[in-house]
Amino acid sequence: MTKTLTASAPGSIMITGEHAVVYGAPAIVCAIEQRIRIRVSTRADREIHIESALAAHHTDLATLADHPQLRFLIAALRQNPPASGLDIAIDSDIDPTLGLGSSAAVTAAITALLYRLRGQNPDLLALHRAAYRTILTVQQRGSGADLAASLAGGIIAYQNRPFTVITPLPAPPSGLSLRYAGYKTPTAEVLARIAASATVDPEYYRDLYDRMGASSARSIAAAERGDWADFYHELNQYQEHMTALGVCDHTQAEHLAAARPQAHAVKISGSGLGDCILALADQPPPQHQAVVIAKTGVRFI
Repeated sequence: MTKTLTASAPGSIMITGEHAVVYGAPAIVCAIEQRIRIRVSTRADREIHIESALAAHHTDLATLADHPQLRFLIAALRQNPPASGLDIAIDSDIDPTLGLGSSAAVTAAITALLYRLRGQNPDLLALHRAAYRTILTVQQRGSGADLAASLAGGIIAYQNRPFTVITPLPAPPSGLSLRYAGYKTPTAEVLARIAASATVDPEYYRDLYDRMGASSARSIAAAERGDWADFYHELNQYQEHMTALGVCDHTQAEHLAAARPQAHAVKISGSGLGDCILALADQPPPQHQAVVIAKTGVRFI
């Protein structure tokens, strides 16, 4: 008898803590109401049929052949193999060229579905552990922060060392909006560039990461006590650290300067060298698109 399940998971944006979170510093991440939906139906055989806007792919449980557009999904199937073949259909509101945590959202949704197919209902931290293993098998490094937001929903404080902590935070009174640079440098490439620079002057980068982590921690504390003026101040301070890290290019610097007069805080969201800047403002600055906070994380439909 065929069993069909559907789950959705939201995309996400970084509020603060970029880069430093990889080394154990705290971060703030926000789930956004652009979602991935995955429907799985069991099959009587051992074949895996995947259909999405990015690719169509047929394989089987014995081989689980890779596909360059479906690496996280295939890795999740390898980590948590189903008992039978599956038909898998993926639908997305998230523009993959913008990032917005699309890979984490896919991983969150398929991991939850594979557990549900086995009749299991793990808690948030157990789901995160399983899905984070999948992400690390694909890209070797990463903090798991975007994954935590896709699983939990809302705005969260996240830290992965010495152990994983996911804590809900209140939303700021201002709106959130994004402006896309028109291009995106892959996160792995950005991290590799910084790692190469850090070999030349390791003390500078250790000190900078320490200051970034301290700023992110102060942002979390400000949000917890509802001190939004201090919260905005720390986000602006964090942008100065991102510039010192070398991930704010000319285009982003122009976009930041254009938004600053209309915003309480404005900074790069993500790894930098392209992609998006984030504004916290009463009205979206020119050429910014408002984003809606997703109140729920991964859910079954």
